[in-house]
Amino acid sequence: MRIVIVAAGSTGDVLPYTGVAARLVERGHEVALAVASDVTGLVTARGLTAIPLPISVRELTAEFSPQPGLRGRLDTVRRLGEQVTSRAEIIGRGALAAVENADLAVVTPLSAMLVALTWGEIPTVGLYLQPMMPTRNHAPVAFGLRSLGPLNRAAGRWYLHSSAGPSWPVVQRLRAERGLPPLPAPARYLDDVFSQARWPLLQGFSRHVVPDPADLPGAVRTVGYCWPLPAPNWTPPADLIDFLEAGDPPVVVSFGSMPVGDATGLRRTVLAAARSAGLRVIFQAGWAGLTGDDEPDVLHIGHVPHEWLLPRAAAFVHHAGAGTSAAGLRAGVPAVPVPVLLDQPFWAHRLAALGVAWKPIPLHRLTADRLANALRLVTTDASYRRRAGELAALLDQEDGAGVAAAAIERIGTGLPLDGV
Repeated sequence: MRIVIVAAGSTGDVLPYTGVAARLVERGHEVALAVASDVTGLVTARGLTAIPLPISVRELTAEFSPQPGLRGRLDTVRRLGEQVTSRAEIIGRGALAAVENADLAVVTPLSAMLVALTWGEIPTVGLYLQPMMPTRNHAPVAFGLRSLGPLNRAAGRWYLHSSAGPSWPVVQRLRAERGLPPLPAPARYLDDVFSQARWPLLQGFSRHVVPDPADLPGAVRTVGYCWPLPAPNWTPPADLIDFLEAGDPPVVVSFGSMPVGDATGLRRTVLAAARSAGLRVIFQAGWAGLTGDDEPDVLHIGHVPHEWLLPRAAAFVHHAGAGTSAAGLRAGVPAVPVPVLLDQPFWAHRLAALGVAWKPIPLHRLTADRLANALRLVTTDASYRRRAGELAALLDQEDGAGVAAAAIERIGTGLPLDGV
């Protein structure tokens, strides 16, 4: 089969799909990943085929600034919707071009519009890294809340419907151009798709981290975490090896592609906290720009595979993105989550609930004292390291990428998901 994985998004939204793509290639399929034009290197560096989409994820994230509280989170969701709406036609046409000759398309939350664009024409399957289905168990993850109580499921349905609504005119217009019949209004279409189990959706995270809710739709399967394909021939730089060998395990700090505002101030706060806790620090610059001068107890690095670096860390301070949180869990390292926006508070609270992290410190509330106290706790209380190791052992028994690849193959050949 010719399979295209449309993985719009930043580093953490792309790397997990490289592992799935590699497993599909091993099964004899022709696979390409359609990704934002500025992250194609993440794909090609692993020997996989990339199709550039006509968007820049750096430009998209640069327009965000973290806002505190529920109102700020809802405002972020609103602005994300406005961005998607303003670029809907560009993204839609780019995605359609990417899958033009495909036998099957795999979509992610940021490329979900493709399902409606091609409904009745190209088979599609979702592979989501976050729990996006409405459920009574928790609020929509984009809200950054643990629960809205009895309103959880209604809020989840509202979020799905409202997310699709603004781009629906583009969907209908592009379908008409392709000679496809119009779709019902978003609410009716989405309810029909999910309530009637007409669209298969795979969830690329572990049941040990987010248990399946009782009201999960029938066509949804949780397959486990999909780990990135390692970059071939990567070797750690000499200065990193020297730093790790020169003292005790350090704290690793990474905010990935997040817009953190004052990067210099954030670095200063983290460094003061680590020194107060008696810990050395490795800063991963990322898109946040956490750079500065190296010192005997401080090292600044660029991209280093988390699967290599994190097992060597005493603790992991991060923004609690889905992929970054998963990498920390895989490494069995205690965490201090500092969520910034969207689904990050959800993952941060899950880490704390699982006993592998101290309670989240939202970025707007981060101080050197708060962070120092959290670092002391997770590096001196053995229960955090023990629980992290236990969970890592459970995740090591799963093969999310392999299960996802097998499920995608079944869907592409018209077989049911029974047994997945």
